[in-house]
Amino acid sequence: MSKYVGTKLKVVLQVLISTCLIVLVFLNLDISQVTTLAFRPQRAPMLAAAFIAFNLSKIVGALRLNVYQRYAAVHLSEGENLRLYYAGMFLNLFLPGGIGGDGYKVLVLHRSHTVPLRALVMTILADRGGGMLALLVILCMLTPMLSLPWKAPAAIVFTVSSVAAIVAVFVVAHRWLIKLDVQALASVLALGMAVQFLQVVCMGMLLLYLGTPAASYAAYLAMFLISSIAAVLPLSFGGLGVREATFLFGVNMFQLDPTYGVIASSWFFLITVLSSMIGALFLGQFSLRSPAPK
Repeated sequence: MSKYVGTKLKVVLQVLISTCLIVLVFLNLDISQVTTLAFRPQRAPMLAAAFIAFNLSKIVGALRLNVYQRYAAVHLSEGENLRLYYAGMFLNLFLPGGIGGDGYKVLVLHRSHTVPLRALVMTILADRGGGMLALLVILCMLTPMLSLPWKAPAAIVFTVSSVAAIVAVFVVAHRWLIKLDVQALASVLALGMAVQFLQVVCMGMLLLYLGTPAASYAAYLAMFLISSIAAVLPLSFGGLGVREATFLFGVNMFQLDPTYGVIASSWFFLITVLSSMIGALFLGQFSLRSPAPK
């Protein structure tokens, strides 16, 4: 009973934090400008392109997760794995304080494939960690394009050395923790980069929809990646409010208008919600019950 109350309290706190952050953000924006930028029916194809790019990133993410799962002796068809992945997305969004999508996937696979929980948890952690490292690689690659107070050679040296260090950590961690062979290691690295690239494309389409000045794209995309890291923290409801607050305060260092970033991140959240709702169609296809003994 106390665990149930704690879960409910956590959800309430997350919703409260999201609400407070959203209110804080929009109190600092020009609402008339927000209304003008946010609704541009003539540019609706850009929203459709952003939606497609986002879901392509999730499809690629499911392919990457399946590579990890095969090393935990879980053999799912790509179609079945994708349906389970979307079901997990739905739960990750709408049950942020409960079992969540990752816990749901672990239980489904544990009980349907009789795989040890530890192996499945390691798979999820490797997938999440690998995705974060791929995100950092793309963020570092954007560095030379930003208006930072250092000379171009220093930015390039920073980028090359940082990318090399991140890739080294990626390789060592995967070889040591889950012992992927070279082919699988190359696959998860390439797929992880593709996931983050498609997410950047999604945000790029949203910035294009808003008519964002082209010269500031790199800065807004960098802030999007930073906000994605912040949104991972279990502080808010589905990352709502955290991304927007990151844009509000983060773009000041580039002397840019935060309105474009805030609206784009809000549209990104809406696309996440719509895409996650697809997972509701697949929840009934998976059981949390252990298979009956033969």
